[in-house]
Amino acid sequence: MQTTSRLIPTLALGGALAFAGVMLAPDQADTQEPQFTINFGTAAPEGTPWAAQLQDIKNRVEKDTAGKVKVRLFLSSVMGGEVEMTQDIVSGGRLQAGGFSTAAVATGANVPALQLPELPFLFRSNEEVDHVLDTVLYEPMKKKLKRRGLYLAYWAENGWRSFYTKTQDATTLEGLRAHKMRVQESEVHKAMYKALGVQAVPIGTTEVLDALNRGTVDGFDNTTLFGQASGWFEPTKFYTLSKHIYQPAAIVYSRDFWTALEEAGLDQTVLGDRQKETEKGRAGVRALEGELVALFGDMGVSVVTPTQDQLKPFVDATKSVHDEFKDQIGADLYDSTQAALTAFRAK
Repeated sequence: MQTTSRLIPTLALGGALAFAGVMLAPDQADTQEPQFTINFGTAAPEGTPWAAQLQDIKNRVEKDTAGKVKVRLFLSSVMGGEVEMTQDIVSGGRLQAGGFSTAAVATGANVPALQLPELPFLFRSNEEVDHVLDTVLYEPMKKKLKRRGLYLAYWAENGWRSFYTKTQDATTLEGLRAHKMRVQESEVHKAMYKALGVQAVPIGTTEVLDALNRGTVDGFDNTTLFGQASGWFEPTKFYTLSKHIYQPAAIVYSRDFWTALEEAGLDQTVLGDRQKETEKGRAGVRALEGELVALFGDMGVSVVTPTQDQLKPFVDATKSVHDEFKDQIGADLYDSTQAALTAFRAK
């Protein structure tokens, strides 16, 4: 089976592999001692659009601050799992910033409301996602994260999560239930699997591939890009495009570190154009979706697209997750999201 290191560069992303020298070593080109150093952690693998965008941000920040701010990137979870890295930023530890899935930030920073975008079958299209995240959820989530020690800089993109399985596809509940699934360390994700009647084991990102290879679990759900770039797909045989959860990511900073940037007059230079960065991140990931799905056939993984009729039992079973988490997330925020979706769909 083709390895991940050969996969992503075939899609003209080889330039992002320059990150290999950035992960653990400082730049050699620095000409002055920086006023601030941003240690930035992420699970994003090398050679991906996520890594490429982070490299661009690093280059921009160091150039536009004339070396006053230095960015050190730590990719591929070398600083721990997403939840662990989020907690590190909150506590003022090794990291000052990071890019993580919203589920991980919700868990690591104890912000239940941030689970809202990841409710199963909440969204139907990218356009709905962008509208709700940008016009309904950004400001409320920014305030909630600030109270928990984080500054929300941008939304980023993980994408649509689907099921990877070993023995059969997941177009039916029975097919999915035949597997023990890895579940992200998120209360909403765990509740989804429970509602579907599926045995699931919470495992951090750094341990998933080993668990799949050992047979501790025999399936997982994640996006097309992450599934390939991480190599998690390799022990599986079926990829069912259920698209049951849209998962945003978030670029976050330590609140206290961001306050220090503000006091030094460097915060807006570090931030750049928020909307431009958000749109760039989304476009980079979405542009690869079709090509990456097509690659699965060459790697011995069967891609199955369920019909709406096949998905209906999944949708019906997970409606209870919305009811279960509505109050924990915040009824007002949930209701405003649903109202925005209803209005958007009526256009």
